[in-house]
Amino acid sequence: MTESPTRNRWRPSRTHLISGALVIGGFFLTGLSWWFLLLVGAGLFGPGLLREMGWLQDKDEFQRVADYRAGYHAFLAAGIVAIGLVAFTRSGERAIRDPEELATLFLSLLCFTWIFSALLAYWGVQKTAARMLYGFGCAWLVFAIVSNLGSEWTGWQALVLQPLITLPFFVCGWLAGRWPRIAGLVLIGAAVFFVQFFGMFRNDNQALINQVITFILLVGPILASGIALLAVGGGSDEEEE
Repeated sequence: MTESPTRNRWRPSRTHLISGALVIGGFFLTGLSWWFLLLVGAGLFGPGLLREMGWLQDKDEFQRVADYRAGYHAFLAAGIVAIGLVAFTRSGERAIRDPEELATLFLSLLCFTWIFSALLAYWGVQKTAARMLYGFGCAWLVFAIVSNLGSEWTGWQALVLQPLITLPFFVCGWLAGRWPRIAGLVLIGAAVFFVQFFGMFRNDNQALINQVITFILLVGPILASGIALLAVGGGSDEEEE
């Protein structure tokens, strides 16, 4: 399988770094005012607008095609969810009380779908899944350590045992590079477990919207990685390249 050299040599550009700084800074500053969320919008959508207007030309043909394909995937995902939501709310007395939750839902869905699809194009299925799982594992590891070192010390035993919760993420990340289909089955099973464990999709309309957002941001990467890995053959991305 012939791959574009862009996949092999892709590194964050100056535009990516600036966009990332705007997104992260904007999210942190929302604690002061939600108007700072506009910085997040500038980081997410500003570079794309500049490219479409011809003012920013920092991507080759492979990258532009990958971006357009990711955008189409985001359109499909948002359209499917929108149709389902309209059918759900109009099939009975199901009013949505807080419209901002709907906006958050579709923003989360669009961003996650676009980013995941673009990473699949740049890195391939196995590398994307593995790096995403390693990222999840590191995030949970930091959270477990910081929460244990908080105001209420829970002892060395908890400090040692709590990080073990992150071990499945690192194990699945390792499996993704060697036995992708096995890793895919494990990840899909883990996604189903999380849905059942957290009791998602069982409450009233407003709680349902919040749970869908949580599902997209927390369970979505695990489920999407699992489905993508199932479609991978017995070989690896490196062998295909």
